Amino acid sequence: MITTTKPTTARFFKHLIRLIPQQFSGKVDLQNTDGQTWQLYFDRGCITWATGGSSSWRRWRRNFTQFCPFISLETLSFYTHDVCESWQYYIVNILLKQEKISLSQAISIINNTLVEVLFDLIQQDNLDTLQITSVTSHLQAEMKQPIFRLSIYEAFEKVKPIWQAWYEANLHNYSPNLALVLNKPELLEQQISALTYQKLQILISKKLTLRDLAFYLNQDLLRLTKIFMNYVSQEIIQLTNVPDIPALSVLKIDALKSQTKEIQTQNSQFPETPIKSQKKLVVCIDDCPIINKIMGKFITKRGYQFIGIQKSTLAVPTLIEIQPDLIFLDIEMPIANGYEICSQLRRIPHLKNTPIVILTGRGSIIDRVRAQFVGCSEFMNKPVSSEKIEEIFHKYLYLANPKTEISVVGSLVPASC
Repeated sequence: MITTTKPTTARFFKHLIRLIPQQFSGKVDLQNTDGQTWQLYFDRGCITWATGGSSSWRRWRRNFTQFCPFISLETLSFYTHDVCESWQYYIVNILLKQEKISLSQAISIINNTLVEVLFDLIQQDNLDTLQITSVTSHLQAEMKQPIFRLSIYEAFEKVKPIWQAWYEANLHNYSPNLALVLNKPELLEQQISALTYQKLQILISKKLTLRDLAFYLNQDLLRLTKIFMNYVSQEIIQLTNVPDIPALSVLKIDALKSQTKEIQTQNSQFPETPIKSQKKLVVCIDDCPIINKIMGKFITKRGYQFIGIQKSTLAVPTLIEIQPDLIFLDIEMPIANGYEICSQLRRIPHLKNTPIVILTGRGSIIDRVRAQFVGCSEFMNKPVSSEKIEEIFHKYLYLANPKTEISVVGSLVPASC
């Protein structure tokens, strides 16, 4: 929680306008008393990009996933010497130039990023002392020709109603970049259903921020936060700071092989057995360790090799290396979701026909259509029983000509993971 003074939206923007001249081009650096920094980029008096804060890569990855759900960044090549100012802006810019994303997608990512960063800066300006320094310069490389420009007044109109609603809900002391911590689980379990409690436990274990949760649950941020605040007021749940996710790194071949070997050693139930043996290899990609453990026990008892992958960012390079016979793939994972991973795998020649079974706790028509669109072989609802897994084995590992059309099969693993 953060201590408070009376918040105003206009104060921050007035302060910003006073500090930068008309038609200003360059960068504005902002820093609070804790040493946390932000950067605002301007072109001829308009804001073109914003970054920094405690959740810079979380924010960027979340916005990118929202507007470009079928692109897996882990399979793309980026080079550090091409970047002048901002890695995050560079990636959007280069993908736009390569026509991998559309102009509207790029603008949506940038616009959402600007709104979130400006919201955070307004909150910081009212709760802390911000040191602001403007640096007039001709930005080069990825910042030279802005994709999108937003005047300070337009930015003010976009952020004002969001901050005002947050303040009127008495949330001005709480940053949307905070994450949930379960303080009194026994009291929470008494107040909600067993299924909801189980799902909430899993979400809390993933250390997602309020903004992350709103995105992954497809809920309005303000509405969702109000619900959680009922439990915060009872001290059942606490809100705490969490570290940012790691920045996207440049993958090189040697590093890729090293990561793949590490995954095999850590997760395989047969670490001493060569991957290409007589035994079929089954992979489960799920960030929930409970699911990987249960699936691994069941699969190895059936005489198959098993590798469980919890980090979605390592899924595609690992699968390229090990070439499994069957893949179980969870949809709802942070950073890279199952749709992104499946779509990328279908573009890799030696994996385009590998059976991919989508696992999900959701079963809407939209989910099924989207799963079929990215090329999955099967759509399986959670909770999944051992009988259903056996059906999958019989269909894809026993039979010579597995079917590729999608079908719905419906408890081996918990539905909430």
